[in-house]
Amino acid sequence: MEKSGKLKTIRENHIFSRLYSKGKSYSGRCVVLYCQKNYGGKVTKVGITVSKSRGNAVVRNRIKRRIKESLRLLYPFMKEGYFIVVVARQASVSAAYCELADELYDLLKRAALLGVKE
Repeated sequence: MEKSGKLKTIRENHIFSRLYSKGKSYSGRCVVLYCQKNYGGKVTKVGITVSKSRGNAVVRNRIKRRIKESLRLLYPFMKEGYFIVVVARQASVSAAYCELADELYDLLKRAALLGVKE
């Protein structure tokens, strides 16, 4: 079954809280990745958070768009059945898009969330 390019997003606050407290974390210079198995479903869902301390709304939305686009390109290769939350760090404000994309790829690889396509 081929996954579409559209990301499935996490909307419930209790899932974010559970991932922060019980999920496995992987940190990089620009982002921190939290992940946990989704035992209730076979769909991988993604959440993105950017704190208000990172800048005004324009800056925060730019960071979210860059992270979302990087994840959208990697989404077809992600393993199914996980919750993933990406938290932006201060370095992501001045980071280039390719730097964010490379770091997300490395973190997903370290977390063993990238599956191999035949």
